[in-house]
Amino acid sequence: MKRLIPLLFLLLFPSCRHALLPYEGRRDNWDPHSGHSYQRNPPAPPADSILLTGIGYPDGYDWVRDTAHSTVKANILLLQGNKELLRSVPAGGDEPWPADPDCHRIWNGHLYTFATLDGCTVIGRDGEEVLRYSAAESIRGFAVEDGHILTLGQNASGHGLSFRRDGRVLFLSDDGTVCGSLDRGLPRSGALYSDNGHWHFSFREGGRIHLVEDNMERALPEGNHLDARVHHGLLMLVSAKTSSYRTELTMTAGSHSFSLGPVFHSGVRSASFIFNGGLGRIVADVGGSRYVWDAGSTRLIGIYGEPYCELYPKPGGDAAVFMQKGRVVRIDPYGEPPGEYGFVSGACALSAGNTFFVGLSGMNGNPAMLLRDSLQTVFNFNGPITSLCLE
Repeated sequence: MKRLIPLLFLLLFPSCRHALLPYEGRRDNWDPHSGHSYQRNPPAPPADSILLTGIGYPDGYDWVRDTAHSTVKANILLLQGNKELLRSVPAGGDEPWPADPDCHRIWNGHLYTFATLDGCTVIGRDGEEVLRYSAAESIRGFAVEDGHILTLGQNASGHGLSFRRDGRVLFLSDDGTVCGSLDRGLPRSGALYSDNGHWHFSFREGGRIHLVEDNMERALPEGNHLDARVHHGLLMLVSAKTSSYRTELTMTAGSHSFSLGPVFHSGVRSASFIFNGGLGRIVADVGGSRYVWDAGSTRLIGIYGEPYCELYPKPGGDAAVFMQKGRVVRIDPYGEPPGEYGFVSGACALSAGNTFFVGLSGMNGNPAMLLRDSLQTVFNFNGPITSLCLE
């Protein structure tokens, strides 16, 4: 089906105040199998359907400076968006669970915690140990499927990784480095993601990227690939070709390749896919600026010059959180935050339908806050919000 697409005027000067462009008439919900398609968005969920985690430190403790890191006693909190406390798990000090933002996540309404003890990786559910295996690993991908715990772990030494099901190794690399982490906003399972009933992840080894499906590595075509992804069963690649001080980026979807303009004369540091349902984006870091393309039309839709930008594809216009020097300076589409706030990681925001939820961590005495449209829900605990989840 063909239809006219309105011209979009790109904002070509990087600035933290540049919003992503509106998407009216755009073909964002691109299905590589059936051409361009549109999807009806579900209604926005109520605030009390959001679950969030946070770390509660003793009153008066300066958690921003965190001078007593790992020795101060704290609590990992599981709360509803309406401020109801569902679970509190002791952490830090002499407790087994660390009070680190990337060492706990929500799944199926449970609070899962991760720790390394005596050369083992230990996983807890609601404060109780449920799994232990003999390898000290940092959890980069995590999911629970049909009661089975899936983990993608990076060896504590920084070299080597494993993909496991209930602690049993499905795939092992002695020298690989996982692409991604639980700190990203999408997907919520971190560096591990599911597509068409299969689990996938990417890693780097030997100077190139590798792609794994379940327990087998998939063959990739030759090229300098910056990211590899399976989406709706289709192999998708973003690649770079450099010659005569020029770098060209391309996106490959199955047997089709598309150029991603413009041509760059400075180094391309990274490029990766972001998918949120039927919406796909490609984000490249070029000389410290972020270039964003729609993965369906390959149209350049935004350029940002901030040190940190976390993007969340969303119908009607993407959402994003911008930070400078550890402080949130702007939230699209909400503008400047209502005070001085931090944003612990990309896991602290999510989009659902046309609604964008953001968990802000108060600084200089400000309490933690959940933003939803024009609503602000304040949480009275001393510490950061560490993740959001909609289940």
